[in-house]
Amino acid sequence: MLTVNCIVIVLFYLSLIIFKGNGDRIKDTMFEDIYSSLACYRRMNATHQIGCSSKRGGSTGVVHYCEQIEDLQFILKSGTAGPYIPVISTTLFKPSTVELLIKQNDKVSGLLVYNSKDFELKVDYFSHDKTCPNNEFNFHGSCKSWNPKGTGLLYADIPFPIFYVEHENDTMLIKECFTKFNNFSYPTQKDRSLCSLELDSFMYATTSTPTCKRRSNIVTNLNPIRLCDPLGDHNVWASLFPLVKGPEGQTEPIKDFDYIIIAARLDTTSLFDKTTGAESPVTGIVTLMSIAKLLKDMVGTWDENVKTNVLFILFNGETYDYIGSQRFLYDMERGKFPVDLPYDNTYLPIIYPNNVSLYIEISQLSKGARLYTHSLTETKKIANFISKLNSTSKTVPVVDIYDSLPPSSLHTFIRGKHAIEGIILANHEIEYVNHYYNSLYDIDENIEYKYQNNSDSYNNTLQQYIGDVATMVAQSVYEEIMNKKYTGSKTVDLSLINELFHCYLEDPNCKVHKAIQKAKLPKTPVSLYVGVDTVDTFISDLTSLTLAWLTGDVVGQSGPNCTNLNKDHVYKYFNMSSSMNDLDNMTCYRATVNRTEAVSPAFIIPDYDWSSNQYSSWSESSWHSLGVRMFLKPSAAHENTTIAIGSMMMVLSFTLVYFIKSRSNILFPPTILSDPPANC
Repeated sequence: MLTVNCIVIVLFYLSLIIFKGNGDRIKDTMFEDIYSSLACYRRMNATHQIGCSSKRGGSTGVVHYCEQIEDLQFILKSGTAGPYIPVISTTLFKPSTVELLIKQNDKVSGLLVYNSKDFELKVDYFSHDKTCPNNEFNFHGSCKSWNPKGTGLLYADIPFPIFYVEHENDTMLIKECFTKFNNFSYPTQKDRSLCSLELDSFMYATTSTPTCKRRSNIVTNLNPIRLCDPLGDHNVWASLFPLVKGPEGQTEPIKDFDYIIIAARLDTTSLFDKTTGAESPVTGIVTLMSIAKLLKDMVGTWDENVKTNVLFILFNGETYDYIGSQRFLYDMERGKFPVDLPYDNTYLPIIYPNNVSLYIEISQLSKGARLYTHSLTETKKIANFISKLNSTSKTVPVVDIYDSLPPSSLHTFIRGKHAIEGIILANHEIEYVNHYYNSLYDIDENIEYKYQNNSDSYNNTLQQYIGDVATMVAQSVYEEIMNKKYTGSKTVDLSLINELFHCYLEDPNCKVHKAIQKAKLPKTPVSLYVGVDTVDTFISDLTSLTLAWLTGDVVGQSGPNCTNLNKDHVYKYFNMSSSMNDLDNMTCYRATVNRTEAVSPAFIIPDYDWSSNQYSSWSESSWHSLGVRMFLKPSAAHENTTIAIGSMMMVLSFTLVYFIKSRSNILFPPTILSDPPANC
C-alpha cells in the first residue's frame, strides 16, 4: 500500500512540473482583451437619448477588417456569417457610413474604429459636434455654421456599440486574427471557426432624462440602482481684489463694487471615452490664468478708491448647453453668489447680474492668428474696450465683428433677465479654425504646442502668441478699472504659460501642480470631460488651487497657522511654494477663490417642467463595464456537435446515476462484522 501511495504522489508532482498548471478560468483563456479601446456611451436630455449601447452582457460579431467602403458594402450585401463587427479607419467613420450600418442593423452588431498610427493626424477634419454647437440654447438668430465640418454623430442615437482603438498594436492584433481565420473563402465562412469580437458597453438608462429619473426613483428592492446621473461638476472663480475690507476677524463686505467678468470654459467632450481639448478649452484656460497673474502683478494691493473688481471664472459643463454658466446666473439672480446668505449679512457681498459692468470671454485661440472680438451689438462700453485692446496691441491685429456671437457662455447671460454687455475673444471670424473641435484629436499638435523645457526662447511660438493676447487684455482691463494706462514694468511670464500648457496637455505632475500641492498625480493627460455630479473630478480642484496661487497675497511663512480653521471663511489660506522654480520654499497664500456647483438648475427646481427647455437637462447613463474582447467563434456545425454530445452525456449521466442508485444495495453490499457484538 505504501508503494502505491508513493507512486501516486510522485506522478502528481511530475504532472505539476510538466503541465505547469495555473488557476485561470477556462472562459478567461478564451478571450484576448483589447485594452486600448474607448467606448461611446449614452446620454439623455429632456426629450431623447444619444450615444451608443451594447446588448446586456455584450454584443458579439464576426470581425471584418475594412480598408475601403467597398469592403464594408461587401459584407452587408454578401456576408454569410453575420452578424458582423466591421473594423474601419477614421477616414471611413462618417455619418453616411453609420447611417448605412443602422439601415443594415440585422447584419451588424457593433463597430470598431481605429487610427492607422497613434494620434497621427490622418484626417483633415474630425469633429462630431453639430455645425452650430448648443444651438438650442444660443441667442435667437445667432446660430451659423460655426463648425462647418461637424458631423453631429455625438448627438445621434446609434442602436449598436461603437469603440475606438487607440493603439496600433491592438489594431494589428485584430487584423492578424481576421487575416488568419476570416479573410478567405467568404461563401463558406458560416461553416468554419471565425475571429470575433465582444463589445461590452450596456447602458442601463434609456429614452430621456425625465424617464430615467422616474425609473431610478422607483424602489423595487432594498438596493435600488441609479440608472443615470446629471452631468455636472464645479465652476471655479477667483477675484482680483478681496470682497471684504478690514483686518482678519473684523472684516466687512465691500458692497459698492462693479465687476468685470473674465471667463473661459473648463470642459470639452468627445464621442468616445477620452478628451484632450488643446484648442478648446485649454488655450482659453491658459490665457485666463495668464491674465489673472499679470493683472495681480500690475495692480498690487487694493486701493479703496478703486471701485471696480474683476472676477475670473471658469465654467464647467458648457459643452452640454451651458450647464455651468446657467447655474452661475441662476444663483446670481437669486442672490446666492458667492454664497447663499442674506443681502445684509456681515460676511460677504451678494453679487447680482446688474453689478456686472462688462463680460469678457476667452474662446479658442491659436498661434499667429488675428484676434477677433465678437459682440452682439455695438454699445459705447464695448466699443471703448475694443479701442483699448487696439491701443495696447503691438503684435496681434484686432478685428472687431458686431452682430456676431459664436457659441459661448455669453449666450446664457444675454438670454437672462438682465442682459449683460460682453465680447468674445477668438481666433475665428465666421467659422472655427479648429478642425478637431470636441474630439480626441484636439491635441497639442493641433495648436503647434511644444514644451520648452528650460528654454528662454519663445520666438514665434504658441506661448508667445498667448502671452501677447494676455498682455493686451490685462493692460486694457487695468485701464478700465484704474482709469489710467499702465506705465509699469510688469510683463507676462512666458515660462508660466509654457508650464500651464504642459500641465493640461501632457503631464499633470508639472511644476505648477507641484507648487500648489504635493500629491503624486497620474502621468497621463487630464480629462476635461465634465463628468457626473456624483463623481468629483480633480481637475476643478487643481484649477482652483492654481487660481489661488496666481491671484493670492503672500501673508507669511508656511506653517500650522496657515489654515482655514477658526477663520471667517471670507478668505482661503494655502501652504504653497513661492515659485515653480523653488518648490521647497513654502509660503502662506491668502486668496479669494472658491468653487460653485455646476449642475443644471433643472435638477434642483422642484417639479421642474422638462418640456420648457429653459435649462440644460443632460444626464449620463450608468453602466457596469466597458471593454472589448477578441475570441474564436466556433462554426455552427462545431456548436451543434458540442451541444449534441453534451446532451447525450447529460442523459447518459442521469441514466447511470439512476441505475447505480436503484441497485446500490447490490453494487455496494453492507459490510458484515466478523466479531460478535460486545455483551453489554
